[in-house]
Order: sequence, then C-alpha cells, then structure tokens
Amino acid sequence: MMFAQLTNRWRHLLNQIKSNFQQLIAQVSQLKQAISSLKASSEQLQATLPQLEALQADLERSVAKFEFKTQPRLERIQQRLEHIQAELDKYQPNK
Repeated sequence: MMFAQLTNRWRHLLNQIKSNFQQLIAQVSQLKQAISSLKASSEQLQATLPQLEALQADLERSVAKFEFKTQPRLERIQQRLEHIQAELDKYQPNK
C-alpha cells in the first residue's frame, strides 16, 4: 500500500515537472518571437530615422521662413492696433 502511494506521488511529481517544463518551453518560444519582433521593429526604426531627421530639418526651415515672412506683417498689425487704441483712448472719458 505504501509503495503504491509513493509511486502515485512520484508519478504526480513527474507530471508536474513535465507540465512546468512544457510551460517553460512555450514561454521561451514566446520570448524568442518577442525578441524577433523587437529586432524587426528596431531595424525598421533605424531605417526610418534618416527620413525623420530630413523631415525635421525641412519643418524647421519652413517654420523659420514662415516666421521671417510674417514678422513684418505682425509688426504692422501691432502698430495699427496701438494706433487704434490711442484713437479710442482720445474719445474715452477720463476715469
């Protein structure tokens, strides 16, 4: 009777080890797939970086050009607003 209980315990223990080992194999497989995916994504990012850097440079040039072209207009608008405010102030009663 005792031998049968030991045999069952060993069988149960071996089944647990087998199950744990199978889970470990599945997890290692998932890890390998994740690493492969990460590597592919990293390579894609590395390939895209020069394009992004060029785009950034183009955007910076466009913004600088826009600011340069709009600055005189903004200054004229500000001058006109100040003139309008000065004219309005002439017609307002003193507080």
